[in-house]
Amino acid sequence: MKPLIPATEASSIISDSLAQLPAETVSLDHALGRILATDIRADRDAPPFDRVMMDGIAISMYNHKLGSWRYQIIGTQAAGAKQMVLQKGENAIEVMTGAPLPTDADAIIPVEKYDLQDGYALPHEGIEVADFQHIHKQGSDGKAGDTLIKAGSKLGANELAIAASVGATELEVYRLPRIHLITTGDEVIPPSETPTDYQIRRSHPSAITSLIQAQQLGEVTHQHLQDDPEAIEAALKTALQDSNNDILILTGGISMGKFDWVAPLLKKLLGEPEFHGVAQRPGKPFAFWKGEDTPKVFALPGNPVSVMATMHHYVLPSLRKMLGMQQEAKTLPLAEDFHWELPLTGILPYKAKNGKITIHPPSNSGDYISLHGTNGFTCIPPHAKLSAGKTLPLS
Repeated sequence: MKPLIPATEASSIISDSLAQLPAETVSLDHALGRILATDIRADRDAPPFDRVMMDGIAISMYNHKLGSWRYQIIGTQAAGAKQMVLQKGENAIEVMTGAPLPTDADAIIPVEKYDLQDGYALPHEGIEVADFQHIHKQGSDGKAGDTLIKAGSKLGANELAIAASVGATELEVYRLPRIHLITTGDEVIPPSETPTDYQIRRSHPSAITSLIQAQQLGEVTHQHLQDDPEAIEAALKTALQDSNNDILILTGGISMGKFDWVAPLLKKLLGEPEFHGVAQRPGKPFAFWKGEDTPKVFALPGNPVSVMATMHHYVLPSLRKMLGMQQEAKTLPLAEDFHWELPLTGILPYKAKNGKITIHPPSNSGDYISLHGTNGFTCIPPHAKLSAGKTLPLS
């Protein structure tokens, strides 16, 4: 193993090696959760016409200011119907919410503020009427050509509604990273099987795949291998030569144990890694190959807390960068003092409540049960004595 490098240096090395993935076109119905590759612009003003905001009557403020006390109803303007014209004089047009404002009208009196009598609307005495009240003015939300959603935005329900409103039925989004996960270990069996006294059920694939797919950060394939160096080498060769793979993630087999085959085989196939060993806890044996003509290789330690810590701190941010996501640093203050005595960076789970976090270090890197109820991981500097209120980064 190479000398340990700082966690900040490891992050920089990985980030500098990443390139943004190409764009692809998907239909509006299949764009949920994807990352936009090109800006979405307004094809016309928003709203595209002076829009009535309340059921009532449309009038001319000129007549109201002259003291008109009744208005003859000359028609009804429905939503979706051609714009009507308000004839001069003490006239009014009944209007429905969402309808275009009739030409020459410039105020709405709500239906509950007048009475109807023999074809006339009689406004209640003393009501206040202002210019363009209850009217959503054309272009007040945006003008034709305005950028409504910027590239790098994640497309949720609100964004898809905006896209639909401007007729963007085909969207340019960044292609999802294709990730191949290889797990190893003779002692690891499928979750559906009953383990012997010396076996454990496989949990890494569920954790890693869920982390990635829950945020729609990539497409994951998986295979598990026994601790057989020939089988591992063959699988690594296949995965590294597969042009469909953008990233290769491995868990375990990268320490100094007799059966830790992954690291030496990767070195045999790819040469020396960019780094192997980071001054952090958990996850100290973490290694990375930047792969010029092969997938990027994230070789994670095998213990479950180490897997989750390195996934949150290194892999997920890498996927977001490859997708061109607009990434804003997320931080929250500590709810209470926290001391970290180790000379290593701590990548530790936290719980968030009422806008503050408390840190919950596991008893060891195999204590996966302690992660229940935590919200993510934060980064603690070496030898840190942190006071309540100190703001920490979240991942």
